[in-house]
Amino acid sequence: MIGNVGAVFVFEWKRAFTWPRMTWSIGLAAFPVFIIGLVRWTVNAEARGDGEIWRTICIVMLFGLIPMLVTMLGTLLWSSPAISSELERRSWVYLAVRPNGGTAVLLGKYLAAVTWVIPPALIGLTIAVPLAATGDTWRIWWAMTRLVLLSAPAYAAIYLVLGVVMPRRAMVLAVAYTLIFELLISFIPAVINKFTVQFRLRSLTVEWCDLSLLTNEQQWMVMAQFGTEPPWHHVTALIVLILCLTGFAVILLRAKEFPMSVESDA
Repeated sequence: MIGNVGAVFVFEWKRAFTWPRMTWSIGLAAFPVFIIGLVRWTVNAEARGDGEIWRTICIVMLFGLIPMLVTMLGTLLWSSPAISSELERRSWVYLAVRPNGGTAVLLGKYLAAVTWVIPPALIGLTIAVPLAATGDTWRIWWAMTRLVLLSAPAYAAIYLVLGVVMPRRAMVLAVAYTLIFELLISFIPAVINKFTVQFRLRSLTVEWCDLSLLTNEQQWMVMAQFGTEPPWHHVTALIVLILCLTGFAVILLRAKEFPMSVESDA
């Protein structure tokens, strides 16, 4: 089983070395660098004012561009079509009849998606953080690196499940989930936002980067938007989420039967 997952993982990595995919990875790495560089170039040292305010702005931009946008978009494009791509190539029927073939394909593609998204995110982060010139480059880089290492497998697991639930419309379902849950519900000041990856990542950003976003009179907003739990609590929640979602994706895959007829493509 483990050998089959490794074989799929290596095969997906080799197949990904094409100019379109390499160009896409370079674009993912360059985008946050371009945005941070553009902001740094247009806002001179005098206009930045208080150093703490500029530091907070840079951290918010780095979080929004890399652990949020780059990893979310990258895993969406890599994980969502994990099953639909095999259905389109008419190869699923051959994979499904092999011992644990479907599971190996699912997990191998999941690992390939995570490991393909993390490098461009870290490359862009390594260039963008010094460019921001916040004064504590190492601390911010280390905090954002840990966020990337958590967000990539978490989002990939979510999109993997969505790809198994509805493989023919995986991309549409993944985009809808992202817009509704990660970009809307995660900001609702209620208990429901704690079930989103975005809430956990925001909370870790505040803790690891030592941000003071609100005054004492607004602590209720801190509890609603960022939480008051210690970092280990959020890290544990994300790890449990990753394990549960990948396990659920495997169980769901083994229970489903995917139609292979031409009419089902309509």
